[in-house]
Amino acid sequence: MLLPSTVTKEPQINAAVADVVRELSPAVRRIRYEIGQDWTGEWVIFFRVLLSDEASKKRNLRKIAPLVISRMSDEFYPLGLGLFPHFDFRSEAEQAAAHEPAWA
Repeated sequence: MLLPSTVTKEPQINAAVADVVRELSPAVRRIRYEIGQDWTGEWVIFFRVLLSDEASKKRNLRKIAPLVISRMSDEFYPLGLGLFPHFDFRSEAEQAAAHEPAWA
């Protein structure tokens, strides 16, 4: 069950995600999200961030991951969702091998 206020803000969430992807492209290929409860029962927003293979290299990941987290936080804070964000990063090569639909 989604938080009722979150359901009404999905267009703003989608717009914020699109803005960050556009800003950080080509390093960030896409961002998907899911709203749910974590293992403690708290409502959270889980972000799945697909990165280019180049951005996923260790030397680049140390730069791009904090930037993604910062920009997403900047975009979502004004929405007042009250959700704790969780981020998971994956390269295009990892996704190609895993074939997980949630990341597509």
